[in-house]
Amino acid sequence: MIRSLFADRASIEEQARLFRSFDHISVLVAGCDAMMCGMVLHVGVAALRKRRVQLRDSAGKVADGGDTVTSCLLLFYAAECALKERVLARRGLRDTSHLEPTHDLWKLARDLGLPRHLGAALKGMKNCRAAGQPGANVALADLHQAWRYGVKLHVEDEKKARDLLDELISWCEQD
Repeated sequence: MIRSLFADRASIEEQARLFRSFDHISVLVAGCDAMMCGMVLHVGVAALRKRRVQLRDSAGKVADGGDTVTSCLLLFYAAECALKERVLARRGLRDTSHLEPTHDLWKLARDLGLPRHLGAALKGMKNCRAAGQPGANVALADLHQAWRYGVKLHVEDEKKARDLLDELISWCEQD
């Protein structure tokens, strides 16, 4: 279709160059699609439970060493594992292939029947303020990226997020 759009207006040389460009782009896009499809790994309840424990333990050790940002990142992923584990267990599903690939903790938690205070805290934690960037916020679903890439957050917001993650994990462990 794209080729026919240019066929009338371009010289033979221009058409050949454009066609090669379109062919190159389509190969790149197809390669990216294949890579993206291959990036999702599916794991079961036991693997999620094991990883939750490992990540939470590691977060504690890293925090003891003074690296709160890395600790928060590990807690985020521990909470994600904990929530996915609970969703799978409650729905009687074998593995994460039955779930939408997401890092959005609110999406994962909303069907679990969290205690009112925890659900409200999670829902209220829509954004954390980025330090030194007035008006810039990081959504709860994107906190893992902020911590992974070293975006500085307001100390109070980061502590609130860390405490919430810890509370979510604890609730999942007791559920």
